[in-house]
This record gives sequence, C-alpha cells and structure tokens, in this order.
Amino acid sequence: MKFFDKINLISDGLDGLIRPCTALLAAGFTVLIFVTVLSRYLFNFSILFSQEVSKLLFIWACFFAATITYKKMAHIRFEFAESFLGIKGVLITDVLIHSLSLVFFGLIFVQSISYVRQIWETYFPLIGISQGWIYVSVLISSVVFLIHNTSFFLESLRSLKKWNKVEPKTDNKV
Repeated sequence: MKFFDKINLISDGLDGLIRPCTALLAAGFTVLIFVTVLSRYLFNFSILFSQEVSKLLFIWACFFAATITYKKMAHIRFEFAESFLGIKGVLITDVLIHSLSLVFFGLIFVQSISYVRQIWETYFPLIGISQGWIYVSVLISSVVFLIHNTSFFLESLRSLKKWNKVEPKTDNKV
C-alpha cells in the first residue's frame, strides 16, 4: 500500500470517527442546556455545572465539525480563478495553498501544545477539571486537519503530475 493510500485511509477513518463524536457532543450540550433552562424555569432549580460542561462540549463539537467541513471541502473557497489561471494554474495554486495550509496547521499544533501546557494548572471552579481540556480540542483538531490536508496536498501533487504527463501540445501550424 502506497503512502498516499495510507494517508487517505487514515483521513477517511478519522472522519468516520469524528462524525459520530461530533453528533454526540452537539446532542450533549443541546440536551444539557435544554434541561438546565427547563429546571430553572419549571422547578426554580439551577444546575450549576451546566455552563462549564456545555462550554466544553460546544467547543469540542465546533472544532470537530470544522474538521468534517474541511474534509468535505465545504469551506469557503474561491473557484473563479480557473477561468483566467487555466487548469495548470489551478493545480499549481492548489499545491501552493495546501503547502501553506500544512505550515499553518503545523503552527496551530505547536502553539496549542504550548498553550495547553500553560493553562493546564487552571481548573473549572465547579467541575474541578483542568481548563486545558478546552484547548486539547484545538490540539486534536489540528492533527486531524494536518492529516486531511496532507491527503489533499498529495492529491494535488498527483493531479499536477498527471496533467504534466498528458499536457496538451500546442501546434502552431494552421
């Protein structure tokens, strides 16, 4: 099995794992907020820890959902460039963009490790766990982004290489 195929398999596997996790996280914070509001107004009883737990669940769901969106390539993207760049220009641009994205996600990964270390010793007052768990979501998501982007980068390189092999020959004869 080639490296490209392994990266694609890992990327697809992570996406398949993150999708149900995201659904559970979103359902969790939705139900928790609903029950909290219901208990406050119907029973005049506040669930004190709900704000901290729902914040954690919401942030994790958002970062995981972002990786799903990225994998589906459903994020904002400018596609008008093909008309004046041509196919080869678009392929080269894709390689460049995915290269820069690898650097960007790598920087997010490195910085999130640093930030998790700095904030790990602070705790949520009611639930008593480290506030670093909020930023672990950034760390995990950046790894997933890196894997997805590596897959996209390798696919862009493969497409550019194929295009160069079958590049249309221009013949000036009339």
